[in-house]
Amino acid sequence: MSSIEDTLQKLSSSLPHRPIEKERLDKLVEAALEETTGAQRSETRRARWEFLLKDEVFKLAATEPEALRNPDTDYYDRLRDRLDLVLTFTEHELDVCDDGFPLAVIQDLLDTQTIESCSQIFSWIEERADRLTVGLIPGKYKALTLLRTLNDLLKRLSKTGPNTTFCGRVLTLLSCIFPPGERSGVNLRGDYGPVWDGPGVKKFSSEAKLDKDAETKKPEELSLDEKMQVDDQPESDDFYTTFWSLQLPFSRPTTFAKPKTLPAFKTAVEKVLPVIKEVTSKERALMGSRSSDASGTSKSLKRKREAEPGENASRSDKEYLFARFLTSPELLDLQMTDTNFRRQFLVQLLILLHYLLTFTKTAKATWALPRNRSLHFDFTLDEDNAKWVQSTIDTVTREFLPSTFPNGVLFRDTVKAVLEQEKKWSEWKNDVCPYYERLPWHKVVRDEKGNAVKDTNGKETHLSLETIIAPIRKKIREDPPEWEHRLGSAPLTEIWEMGYRDLRDLQRAPEPGTLKDFADKVRREDRLIELRKNTLAKAAERLAQARSKAEASKASTPVPPAKETNGTSSQESASRHTIASAASPPLHPSLPPKPGSAPPETPVPVLAPAPAPLPVPAVLLKPASPAPLTPAPIVDDQINKFEENKRRWAWLCLRVAREQYYEYLAAAETGDVLALETAVKNKAVPNAKPQRDGSAKEQDRGTSPATAMTQVTVSEGDPQVTVNDGDGHAAASEGDAQRGASDGDVQMNAAPDVEGDVKMEER
Repeated sequence: MSSIEDTLQKLSSSLPHRPIEKERLDKLVEAALEETTGAQRSETRRARWEFLLKDEVFKLAATEPEALRNPDTDYYDRLRDRLDLVLTFTEHELDVCDDGFPLAVIQDLLDTQTIESCSQIFSWIEERADRLTVGLIPGKYKALTLLRTLNDLLKRLSKTGPNTTFCGRVLTLLSCIFPPGERSGVNLRGDYGPVWDGPGVKKFSSEAKLDKDAETKKPEELSLDEKMQVDDQPESDDFYTTFWSLQLPFSRPTTFAKPKTLPAFKTAVEKVLPVIKEVTSKERALMGSRSSDASGTSKSLKRKREAEPGENASRSDKEYLFARFLTSPELLDLQMTDTNFRRQFLVQLLILLHYLLTFTKTAKATWALPRNRSLHFDFTLDEDNAKWVQSTIDTVTREFLPSTFPNGVLFRDTVKAVLEQEKKWSEWKNDVCPYYERLPWHKVVRDEKGNAVKDTNGKETHLSLETIIAPIRKKIREDPPEWEHRLGSAPLTEIWEMGYRDLRDLQRAPEPGTLKDFADKVRREDRLIELRKNTLAKAAERLAQARSKAEASKASTPVPPAKETNGTSSQESASRHTIASAASPPLHPSLPPKPGSAPPETPVPVLAPAPAPLPVPAVLLKPASPAPLTPAPIVDDQINKFEENKRRWAWLCLRVAREQYYEYLAAAETGDVLALETAVKNKAVPNAKPQRDGSAKEQDRGTSPATAMTQVTVSEGDPQVTVNDGDGHAAASEGDAQRGASDGDVQMNAAPDVEGDVKMEER
């Protein structure tokens, strides 16, 4: 076992070249921890590791001045490696260092480094932000350390020069790590920035004091300098004071609570805006603006200054930095000619005017609540002043901002979008910065009386959305039942089974099949019918046996003795049944009687005296043997379906056989496809009749004698044509008859219209 100091020195000297992979660094740290495993307590071991790691970092940080003098220094790379080593030890499973140890090291390290080095260290923080903020809870240990570190860094940074971008990076990281509603990042009390203490305020205070002294002194007691100071004040000095005095309400809007602030503000604004408009008009005239493009970008005709040697020509003209006002009286005229200076003032004015509109009587009632009492002050904007504020906003937005150069219209649209977004931000701040995150949906469990069910700790029992919809999701994941139609619907399935596969199949009908195919299908349906009948017969046989057993058990029970009245009534009913049967007509009265039999006589009913009732002894009846059951006709849906299939195949088969086996159709008069197949195989024409002559056959089929066989003989050079009809007679025609191109005789047979005859016979 080696000491911790030696192991750490060995580990620091054996670090590989950058970039170091995290997996490789984890293996090195794990090997170093295995070497230092001993009998020390965990608290002592943790303290020693934290002290040595922090000492290793600060030993390197002490060499910063000498390292920065060398342009080829690797100081920042080695510093990053040490910080990675500290972070890896903290992430190890053996809990060597505390979770907040890396942030504590960074906090102390930033206090000892220059701004340039702090920028490099902050770049490492940005790259490792995901690992540094693991398990970070706002308002607790790690979060407070990180927040305090970055706030101290912001205080050190200057608000001028390139450090402004650095400040933006720090604020961006804070907004990414902490939620927007974090209490440390919002201004709940509504505190404003520093109060303006520029020339306008001092001038007004001195003037007020001078006026007060002049009132107390007599005219003859005033000195010559005091008289000149009171009586003679240049106009430019008056505008200078008026212009800078507007910065006081810009920086502290609560001054409007004083009664004289709003009238003085209106007077100053109405005095400054015409001067800005005049300067803008002169600038546009001097710039030579003639036109603007579709986006509102002004095109200047003035020649631009070329970059001097050594000047950074890549710097964009759009870059603008205005950190602090210069309030010298000699600079005011030059500042007014600067477009960015005028834009700065106009944007300040718009922000304050929009803020004043929230203090009308109607608007104030929507946000002035007891919970944000710190935002209130005793001021209400009346209707007349509200109209003035709105008209000033419209004037500045419509006339002043678009006329500034360059990109006036684009600048105006950008300012409007930002101010609209700021309204939403102000509403959120007025509502005391509620959290953006919404709690997950839940449902309170209630009993039969409607009271909330509480757990052992006295809290209401809630059911989450996932728990409530779990049965529905389970049902959705189940496989749906198999659809009875394989192709979606019964017509589509039937069309597919008929052989149609494409729209082009409708142009040509598919092959209907042969006689053998239809016969095989009929045999298959017969087999299915037979199997179904056997199944039903076995079920009926089992049911009959069960019924016979039930009847036998009922017959074995003794019959109670019948009462006398019952016997009399049974005999009377028997006699009445005999008389009625004798007097009833035969079952089929419409059928004639058998030959040689006499017509039945109607018997006359004779009423006999009722015999005396005889006592009926109680006799045990022997169980009668079950009579043979007559099978009832089978009615089954499956059998009906099979029979329907047979009829369909038989119909299709007869359509096919009509074209090919017309003479054998008599064998299938009842649609028997199997009989038709047998007749075709045996080539036996049923009910064959003797052959008759062609003339008689055609007459029977309904054809006219004109369609009989006609023989035409044409000879070379013979203008006549001999036509022989069915009876053997000849007839001559004129020379315009048909003539053959060959030398021999031509014999033409006119075939009868057999197809039409067949169709007529079918009809």
